[in-house]
Amino acid sequence: MTSITSELIQETLTNLEKHGMEALYFSTRAEAKEEILRRIPLQATVGVGGSVTLREIGLLDDLAKRGHELFDHWKEGLSKEERFEAGRKQQKADFFLTSTNALTLDGKLINVDATGNRVTSMIFGPPKVIVLTGINKIVKDLSEGLDRIKKVVAPRNCQRRKDQTPCAVDFVCHDCQSPGRLCRITTIIERKPFDTELTVILIGEELGY
Repeated sequence: MTSITSELIQETLTNLEKHGMEALYFSTRAEAKEEILRRIPLQATVGVGGSVTLREIGLLDDLAKRGHELFDHWKEGLSKEERFEAGRKQQKADFFLTSTNALTLDGKLINVDATGNRVTSMIFGPPKVIVLTGINKIVKDLSEGLDRIKKVVAPRNCQRRKDQTPCAVDFVCHDCQSPGRLCRITTIIERKPFDTELTVILIGEELGY
């Protein structure tokens, strides 16, 4: 989409609410972070999905300073086994924080994972899930969302991880068989899951991929 107007933002928020999700808008990352910190009790455990957006906001540092037990599989220095265990613990956390790869105007969340811990915890496990996303993630529909993931999200994440995939070179999806391929699991949240409180916080900035 070429530009995100206030009307498109409101349309997206309205449709998320129609689908049973709480939808909030903040113009800045600082305002959004303040709201999240207000919502999470001091004793709560917090699962953290793989998300550049969360780290750009600086939310994890503030949660750590408050003494929360964080289950973060991106934490530096973890072994493969420790990353796997962190992913398992995310499913049992009091809160799960993440972003989304694409958010449609009609209120659907589209995500593609390599391992599945992020999308699993968004759907089932943690009783409260908060999804933070910049306005750059808003797309017209499912087709545009999937296209965005294949041509923007996956290549940039492959570059960040230094995975040797064709898309990391030319930003074109080759539907490759590369061992480093990240596009392995696709989920579309069309309505709020039965047993999960799902809040989407839309931020009026470009954040993440």
